[in-house]
Amino acid sequence: MYTKEEILSQPGEFKKVLSYLNQLPTSSFPYFLTDSDVVYFVGCGSSYYLGISACKYFSRVTGIETKAIPSGELLLSDMKSMISTKLKYSAVMISRSGNTTETVVAAEKLNKIGIKTFGITLDGKSDLQKVCDLCLSLPLEEKSVVMTKSFSCMLLSLFFVSDKLSGKEPKYDRLINDSSDFVSELCQLGEDQTLFKANHYVFLGSGIYEGIARESALKLQEMSLSMAEAFSSLEYRHGPKALVTNDTVIVLYSSGQSEKEEMNLLGEMRELGASTICRSPIAEDGRDAFIQVIFAQLLGLFIAKCKGLNPDQPRNLSRTVILNHSFKKNT
Repeated sequence: MYTKEEILSQPGEFKKVLSYLNQLPTSSFPYFLTDSDVVYFVGCGSSYYLGISACKYFSRVTGIETKAIPSGELLLSDMKSMISTKLKYSAVMISRSGNTTETVVAAEKLNKIGIKTFGITLDGKSDLQKVCDLCLSLPLEEKSVVMTKSFSCMLLSLFFVSDKLSGKEPKYDRLINDSSDFVSELCQLGEDQTLFKANHYVFLGSGIYEGIARESALKLQEMSLSMAEAFSSLEYRHGPKALVTNDTVIVLYSSGQSEKEEMNLLGEMRELGASTICRSPIAEDGRDAFIQVIFAQLLGLFIAKCKGLNPDQPRNLSRTVILNHSFKKNT
């Protein structure tokens, strides 16, 4: 089961990726992003959720306005607002394979109107590598259909790039060195069978952790065919809590900045019958988000096993979404 192996291999992969990033020359970093008024973070599925977390970290350390946007939404836009405004835009294009149709075509559209793009992928010979002004290709191979270690390593890399562009020294050695113990502790989840028998899972997170919450719900949907949702933490009170029952498990990724409000929220959900889990931060400024996502990856894996499902062969999914030529031609 290579999905399991790739999840568990992440501490070692983090070290390899960090070593690679530390050896990159200055010319490999997209300093043109810092000359922008607005930076878009663009991707599909997991890559879009990755962009949500990455863009919020980028804003935090650089002070530049950002927006995460699905590739398809950008692709279908006429982009008139970007052309007519005096604001200067740039974009970060995210794709594991570098060949996801919506992301590649969106990058081509941005190029046509003079917006610079920075790509991040695992394939140095991909279409994305060819169309972006600058592209970072990580020394990483992932066999699984669902994104696991590629998600966490690309997020780590975008945190690192953000630090570099802001003039901040990237410091991830301690976090990465501790990640082996973190993963070992999470593996004990497999002993709690009651956690796997819920029929409704909810993931909550705010700021940088919102993208992690959304990716967490997607992992359970993809790997274990579970009913899973995700929300910005305090938004959950405003309607979605109507679905809470005794069979609901709510996982909150705590930001550590509004702990009282987060605990009050979980207390309210327990009164409605939900089981709750709080994932406390292990680093400041949300820099641990690339590690925290492993919790949901393992949870999805364990639930799949409990259901007799094979996460290496997720239902109805393919590793890369490639759309036909007529779609590309008509956009």
